[in-house]
Amino acid sequence: MTVYKSLIRYPYTGKTVFEFLTTKFSYHDPEEWGFLLNENRVKVQDKVALPDLVLQEGDTLTYEPIPGRIEEPEVDTNYTILKETEDFLFVDKPGNLPMHPAGRYRTRTLLNLLEKTYPRVIPVHRLDRETSGIVIFAKTEEGRTWLQKKFESREVKKEYLAVVRGYFQKELTLEGFMGKDLDSAIRKKMKFSSSEFPDAKSVSTSFIPLNFNESQNISLVLVRPITGRIHQIRASLLYLGFPILGDKLYGPRETMFLDFVQFGLSASLLDELGFERQLLHAHSISYMDERVGKNLLIKSNPLAEIETFFPNSKDYVP
Repeated sequence: MTVYKSLIRYPYTGKTVFEFLTTKFSYHDPEEWGFLLNENRVKVQDKVALPDLVLQEGDTLTYEPIPGRIEEPEVDTNYTILKETEDFLFVDKPGNLPMHPAGRYRTRTLLNLLEKTYPRVIPVHRLDRETSGIVIFAKTEEGRTWLQKKFESREVKKEYLAVVRGYFQKELTLEGFMGKDLDSAIRKKMKFSSSEFPDAKSVSTSFIPLNFNESQNISLVLVRPITGRIHQIRASLLYLGFPILGDKLYGPRETMFLDFVQFGLSASLLDELGFERQLLHAHSISYMDERVGKNLLIKSNPLAEIETFFPNSKDYVP
């Protein structure tokens, strides 16, 4: 019998059991949490918990899932191998495909799909499930170590395309600090600040406007992250007042994400989001390969979703 345990700390103190479960553990939908609660599979301080029980600081919550009950969500499996070398695979990942097993996704991942063809592949870096574009897998442990050192020393240059809300007019470089957003009820949310704060790390990102769709009040922006922090681009654009179209977590209303967790992608939420996923795309990646004496540059295929909002974007995207 598998039992999962959580110690209740801020910001979940004062939340009900149902609010805590549906916010922190979104791999079960709200209906499933309701079922598990009704089946007495959730306990607080070793006592069967009711959905509206208010959690206290230091409480221990446990729950017992039902193996095999939850089906994995559908994903987009239409990935493309852009380039293959002796050491690496350069893969064009679609949106709505997780990199590796996590949460509700166990077998429907890019890693699992690649392992059907390649005997060994190791992710060198990662993209969020909803972020599309180029990601690199190593075919050997030596290759992974070699390239990860280049990432750590910032020798790998990456470019992203982002469709954002509003008129992004001027090229700029945003420098500051990023860390966990302790004021948010959402555990994984980060925040950007121009001032240093506890446990924050320095961050730097350059933004270059490419085009503006006046009728829909959205801009296409080329993004060049200088550092590589989790959710760096999304949190930085929210700070600037240009949230990414379709971004549930870093959108103009934080409760979009909570609505999505509780009710799914309803028609009204989709209308508010503007798109079914965050329109962030890893467009290109480059680095110097001293072993062959040349710079390697890989670009993704043109993205149909961006063409929907910005026709002929391939003519002016670098």
